[in-house]
Amino acid sequence: MRGAVVAFPDYTFYSTPQLLAAFSAGPARLRASLDELLEHDLHARPRGPATWSIHEIVLHVTDSELQGTYRMRKVWSEPGALLPGYNQDVWASALAYQRSNGEARELALALFALLREETAALLENAGAEDWRKGGVHPDYGSITLRNLLELYADHSERHVEQVLACRRLLGRGLEVEPLLERRLY
Repeated sequence: MRGAVVAFPDYTFYSTPQLLAAFSAGPARLRASLDELLEHDLHARPRGPATWSIHEIVLHVTDSELQGTYRMRKVWSEPGALLPGYNQDVWASALAYQRSNGEARELALALFALLREETAALLENAGAEDWRKGGVHPDYGSITLRNLLELYADHSERHVEQVLACRRLLGRGLEVEPLLERRLY
């Protein structure tokens, strides 16, 4: 959470099908970004001690996806509802992301994939009226289902970029073409 309500950024230059494709591809792209990394690579913090490791990024993405899955269903089922917030840094610390092991990371990747698959199937059936359904986000105020798709499609792409940046700094570069070249914020 950012602490103050700000207007949701414009992301309308992407079509709904483009966003759905990026949203659906997120888990496979995140998993592919980890290809051939060793455990010490995954737990290193090459961007600096105050930044997350690749391992922490993976666990964060899944915890964030739990929020997103709930928010999308809440907006769809209860238009106008208040949406929950969460403090990602508190979760990372309290849940000891960095101290967890490769098994926790694999479970997180599997859960991320399942959540996306289930939610993507729901979103594929959304009609125009569904995309306009909204709720109240703690950071953005009024937000629509379409905005939530924008947010979470961008979220996985953003973190794939972070993993790739870490890889470059570790001397383990990997080229992955972005699906959404422009970031939401």
